[in-house]
This record gives sequence, C-alpha cells and structure tokens, in this order.
Amino acid sequence: MQPKILAATQSRVECELHEGYPLRLVGARGRRVQCVAGILWITACNQPADIFLKPGQTFVIPNGGLVLAEAVGHGRMQVDLPRAFHYAAYRMPARLARMVKATQAALLRLRYSA
Repeated sequence: MQPKILAATQSRVECELHEGYPLRLVGARGRRVQCVAGILWITACNQPADIFLKPGQTFVIPNGGLVLAEAVGHGRMQVDLPRAFHYAAYRMPARLARMVKATQAALLRLRYSA
C-alpha cells in the first residue's frame, strides 16, 4: 500500500507507511521525522548507515539529498513541514500583511473582552 496522509496541520504531517512502499523526501534538510507507531526505517543520502526509529524517537534529516522512509511491517510517522507553511506573510505585500495582523489583533481583543 502506498504511503497515506492521515493528518496534516500547519506545522507537520502524519503518514501511514507499509513495508516495501517507501515515502520519498527530497530537499528536506533540517526537517524532523518522528516515529509514531511501529518501526520506521530511514535511508538518507550520504549517511553511512540506515536509521531505525521506534515510537517516540526522532531523526533530523542532515542534508537535502534523497531520503527514503518506510515501515518495517506497518507504522506511522510525522514529518515537520518547512517554515514557509507556518505563516506565509513574507510573501504578502507589506500593506496586506499589516491588514492581516491588525485584523488578528482586533479579533483577539473581541475574544477577550466578551
């Protein structure tokens, strides 16, 4: 079975993995991979040995080369998303970014004044 996305937030994605169907990660330098269930088998470009993670263990991807992640049997993993997914205000024109920030502040004031 192909890797399947189970949940996604602004900061991370959780995937279900199965043996023999690796998830390919490219250009993921610095992202944190965490094993949630099962045993996770990671092969990273230019690394001398493969990495095996148990639930709760993490691995930070050391370079931007190809990384393959698959489960031994079946399992689940979480991968941190790049910061660009957290908040894309840097892409907005400055005036629009100020408007968004002012609207967020106004909503917070309304929320706490009630």
